[in-house]
Amino acid sequence: MAVMQAVEERREFQRLRLDPSIPGTFAATAVALVEVGVLGARVHHGTPLDEKNGELRFAYDGEEIALRCEVVRTINSQNAKYPGSGLESGIRFVAALGESGDRLRNMLGSLVSHELEERRNMTLAGIGRSIDGDRTVRGTDAGFLSYRFENGAWHRRRIFLPEQPPVGFTVARSEDSEEIQRLCRVYQASDDEGRRLIRMFAELSVSDALNIPPRA
Repeated sequence: MAVMQAVEERREFQRLRLDPSIPGTFAATAVALVEVGVLGARVHHGTPLDEKNGELRFAYDGEEIALRCEVVRTINSQNAKYPGSGLESGIRFVAALGESGDRLRNMLGSLVSHELEERRNMTLAGIGRSIDGDRTVRGTDAGFLSYRFENGAWHRRRIFLPEQPPVGFTVARSEDSEEIQRLCRVYQASDDEGRRLIRMFAELSVSDALNIPPRA
Protein backbone atom coordinates (compact mmCIF):
# COMPACT_ATOMS: atom_id res chain seq x y z
CA MET A 1 0.00 0.00 0.00
CA ALA A 2 2.86 2.39 0.80
CA VAL A 3 4.30 1.92 -2.70
CA MET A 4 0.94 2.68 -4.31
CA GLN A 5 0.52 5.85 -2.21
CA ALA A 6 4.00 7.03 -3.16
CA VAL A 7 3.25 6.47 -6.83
CA GLU A 8 -0.04 8.38 -6.61
CA GLU A 9 1.69 11.30 -4.92
CA ARG A 10 4.42 11.54 -7.56
CA ARG A 11 2.45 10.93 -10.73
CA GLU A 12 -1.04 10.61 -12.18
CA PHE A 13 -2.17 7.93 -14.59
CA GLN A 14 -3.67 9.07 -17.88
CA ARG A 15 -7.44 9.07 -18.42
CA LEU A 16 -9.31 8.25 -21.61
CA ARG A 17 -12.31 10.27 -22.76
CA LEU A 18 -15.21 8.00 -23.71
CA ASP A 19 -17.30 8.77 -26.78
CA PRO A 20 -19.92 7.43 -26.58
CA SER A 21 -20.17 7.35 -22.80
CA ILE A 22 -20.75 4.09 -20.92
CA PRO A 23 -23.91 3.74 -18.79
CA GLY A 24 -23.61 2.53 -15.23
CA THR A 25 -24.65 3.13 -11.64
CA PHE A 26 -23.00 4.72 -8.62
CA ALA A 27 -24.77 3.30 -5.57
CA ALA A 28 -28.46 3.80 -6.50
CA THR A 29 -27.89 6.64 -9.01
CA ALA A 30 -27.75 6.15 -12.76
CA VAL A 31 -24.56 7.62 -14.24
CA ALA A 32 -22.71 7.76 -17.55
CA LEU A 33 -18.92 7.37 -17.63
CA VAL A 34 -17.40 10.12 -19.76
CA GLU A 35 -13.74 9.61 -18.77
CA VAL A 36 -11.90 6.70 -17.15
CA GLY A 37 -8.43 5.56 -16.12
CA VAL A 38 -6.94 3.06 -13.67
CA LEU A 39 -7.17 5.46 -10.71
CA GLY A 40 -10.61 6.95 -11.27
CA ALA A 41 -13.29 8.27 -13.57
CA ARG A 42 -15.51 11.23 -14.39
CA VAL A 43 -19.23 10.53 -14.52
CA HIS A 44 -22.28 12.50 -15.66
CA HIS A 45 -25.51 12.21 -13.68
CA GLY A 46 -28.88 13.93 -13.82
CA THR A 47 -29.51 13.99 -10.05
CA PRO A 48 -27.10 14.50 -7.12
CA LEU A 49 -25.24 11.47 -5.82
CA ASP A 50 -26.72 10.33 -2.51
CA GLU A 51 -23.45 9.16 -1.01
CA LYS A 52 -19.79 10.16 -1.09
CA ASN A 53 -18.68 6.53 -1.00
CA GLY A 54 -20.27 3.79 -3.06
CA GLU A 55 -19.83 1.14 -5.73
CA LEU A 56 -19.51 2.09 -9.39
CA ARG A 57 -20.86 -0.65 -11.65
CA PHE A 58 -20.85 -0.81 -15.44
CA ALA A 59 -20.34 -3.38 -18.17
CA TYR A 60 -17.96 -3.62 -21.10
CA ASP A 61 -17.88 -6.37 -23.71
CA GLY A 62 -20.40 -8.40 -21.73
CA GLU A 63 -18.42 -8.34 -18.45
CA GLU A 64 -19.39 -6.40 -15.34
CA ILE A 65 -16.86 -4.11 -13.70
CA ALA A 66 -17.46 -3.17 -10.05
CA LEU A 67 -15.29 -0.73 -8.13
CA ARG A 68 -15.51 0.76 -4.66
CA CYS A 69 -15.12 4.53 -5.03
CA GLU A 70 -15.16 7.86 -3.29
CA VAL A 71 -16.44 11.11 -4.78
CA VAL A 72 -13.73 13.75 -5.07
CA ARG A 73 -15.82 16.66 -6.35
CA THR A 74 -19.06 17.48 -8.15
CA ILE A 75 -19.68 20.39 -10.54
CA ASN A 76 -22.33 21.49 -13.02
CA SER A 77 -21.87 19.51 -16.22
CA GLN A 78 -20.18 21.24 -19.14
CA ASN A 79 -21.16 18.42 -21.48
CA ALA A 80 -24.90 18.16 -20.87
CA LYS A 81 -27.16 18.30 -23.90
CA TYR A 82 -28.90 21.30 -22.36
CA PRO A 83 -27.08 23.79 -20.06
CA GLY A 84 -27.84 23.16 -16.41
CA SER A 85 -29.42 19.76 -17.08
CA GLY A 86 -26.87 17.63 -15.26
CA LEU A 87 -23.88 17.25 -12.97
CA GLU A 88 -20.42 15.76 -13.29
CA SER A 89 -18.46 14.09 -10.51
CA GLY A 90 -14.84 13.03 -10.31
CA ILE A 91 -14.48 9.74 -8.46
CA ARG A 92 -11.41 7.89 -7.19
CA PHE A 93 -11.21 4.10 -7.26
CA VAL A 94 -10.57 2.63 -3.80
CA ALA A 95 -10.77 -1.10 -4.57
CA ALA A 96 -11.69 -3.46 -7.39
CA LEU A 97 -14.22 -6.19 -6.68
CA GLY A 98 -13.41 -9.69 -7.91
CA GLU A 99 -11.75 -9.66 -11.33
CA SER A 100 -12.74 -6.03 -12.01
CA GLY A 101 -9.16 -4.72 -11.91
CA ASP A 102 -8.11 -7.01 -14.78
CA ARG A 103 -11.35 -6.29 -16.63
CA LEU A 104 -10.76 -2.55 -16.32
CA ARG A 105 -7.25 -2.92 -17.78
CA ASN A 106 -8.62 -5.11 -20.58
CA MET A 107 -11.22 -2.47 -21.40
CA LEU A 108 -8.70 0.38 -21.40
CA GLY A 109 -6.24 -1.62 -23.52
CA SER A 110 -8.95 -2.34 -26.09
CA LEU A 111 -10.23 1.25 -26.20
CA VAL A 112 -6.76 2.81 -26.44
CA SER A 113 -5.74 0.39 -29.21
CA HIS A 114 -8.90 1.28 -31.14
CA GLU A 115 -8.30 5.00 -30.65
CA LEU A 116 -4.72 4.74 -31.91
CA GLU A 117 -5.80 2.74 -34.94
CA GLU A 118 -8.47 5.32 -35.72
CA ARG A 119 -6.05 8.21 -35.36
CA ARG A 120 -3.07 6.86 -37.25
CA ASN A 121 -4.48 3.86 -39.13
CA MET A 122 -1.90 1.70 -37.39
CA THR A 123 -2.42 -1.89 -36.32
CA LEU A 124 -1.48 -2.73 -32.72
CA ALA A 125 -2.67 -6.34 -32.86
CA GLY A 126 -1.16 -8.37 -30.04
CA ILE A 127 0.02 -5.49 -27.85
CA GLY A 128 -3.14 -5.48 -25.75
CA ARG A 129 -2.88 -9.19 -25.09
CA SER A 130 0.77 -8.82 -24.12
CA ILE A 131 0.17 -6.07 -21.62
CA ASP A 132 -2.79 -7.92 -20.20
CA GLY A 133 -1.24 -11.33 -19.75
CA ASP A 134 2.30 -11.80 -21.10
CA ARG A 135 5.08 -11.84 -18.52
CA THR A 136 7.42 -10.12 -20.99
CA VAL A 137 5.41 -6.95 -20.44
CA ARG A 138 3.70 -7.37 -17.08
CA GLY A 139 6.84 -7.74 -14.97
CA THR A 140 5.61 -9.00 -11.59
CA ASP A 141 8.97 -8.51 -9.86
CA ALA A 142 8.50 -4.86 -8.85
CA GLY A 143 10.87 -3.23 -11.33
CA PHE A 144 10.24 -0.72 -14.10
CA LEU A 145 11.84 0.31 -17.37
CA SER A 146 11.84 3.85 -18.69
CA TYR A 147 12.12 4.32 -22.46
CA ARG A 148 13.25 7.85 -23.35
CA PHE A 149 13.25 9.19 -26.90
CA GLU A 150 16.07 11.73 -27.12
CA ASN A 151 17.95 13.12 -30.13
CA GLY A 152 16.28 10.64 -32.45
CA ALA A 153 17.25 7.57 -30.42
CA TRP A 154 15.69 5.44 -27.68
CA HIS A 155 17.41 5.06 -24.30
CA ARG A 156 16.32 2.40 -21.81
CA ARG A 157 16.86 2.76 -18.07
CA ARG A 158 15.68 0.72 -15.07
CA ILE A 159 13.92 2.85 -12.45
CA PHE A 160 12.47 2.26 -8.99
CA LEU A 161 9.33 4.43 -9.24
CA PRO A 162 7.28 4.24 -12.47
CA GLU A 163 7.33 7.92 -13.36
CA GLN A 164 6.67 8.73 -17.00
CA PRO A 165 9.57 10.54 -18.76
CA PRO A 166 8.90 13.87 -20.52
CA VAL A 167 9.40 12.16 -23.90
CA GLY A 168 8.77 8.43 -23.98
CA PHE A 169 7.03 5.99 -21.64
CA THR A 170 7.54 3.62 -18.71
CA VAL A 171 6.45 -0.02 -18.39
CA ALA A 172 6.81 -2.76 -15.82
CA ARG A 173 10.24 -4.42 -16.11
CA SER A 174 10.56 -6.81 -19.02
CA GLU A 175 12.90 -8.00 -21.71
CA ASP A 176 13.22 -5.75 -24.75
CA SER A 177 10.37 -7.56 -26.48
CA GLU A 178 8.91 -7.14 -29.93
CA GLU A 179 5.82 -5.55 -28.39
CA ILE A 180 7.90 -2.82 -26.73
CA GLN A 181 9.74 -2.17 -29.99
CA ARG A 182 6.36 -1.78 -31.69
CA LEU A 183 5.26 0.71 -29.03
CA CYS A 184 8.43 2.70 -29.69
CA ARG A 185 7.79 2.80 -33.43
CA VAL A 186 4.17 3.90 -32.98
CA TYR A 187 5.25 6.54 -30.45
CA GLN A 188 7.72 8.02 -32.93
CA ALA A 189 5.06 8.22 -35.65
CA SER A 190 2.37 9.80 -33.43
CA ASP A 191 1.32 13.36 -32.66
CA ASP A 192 1.02 14.70 -29.08
CA GLU A 193 -2.36 13.09 -28.39
CA GLY A 194 -1.22 9.80 -29.91
CA ARG A 195 1.85 9.83 -27.66
CA ARG A 196 -0.35 10.49 -24.63
CA LEU A 197 -2.37 7.41 -25.57
CA ILE A 198 0.82 5.35 -25.90
CA ARG A 199 1.85 6.45 -22.40
CA MET A 200 -1.57 5.44 -21.12
CA PHE A 201 -1.23 2.06 -22.85
CA ALA A 202 2.17 1.51 -21.23
CA GLU A 203 0.77 2.45 -17.83
CA LEU A 204 -1.55 -0.55 -17.91
CA SER A 205 1.41 -2.84 -17.22
CA VAL A 206 2.52 -0.53 -14.39
CA SER A 207 -0.93 -0.57 -12.78
CA ASP A 208 -1.03 -4.35 -13.06
CA ALA A 209 2.39 -4.77 -11.38
CA LEU A 210 1.40 -2.39 -8.56
CA ASN A 211 -2.11 -3.85 -8.16
CA ILE A 212 -3.85 -0.55 -8.95
CA PRO A 213 -6.72 -0.38 -8.20
CA PRO A 214 -6.19 -2.84 -5.31
CA ARG A 215 -8.36 -5.91 -5.17
CA ALA A 216 -10.94 -5.86 -2.38
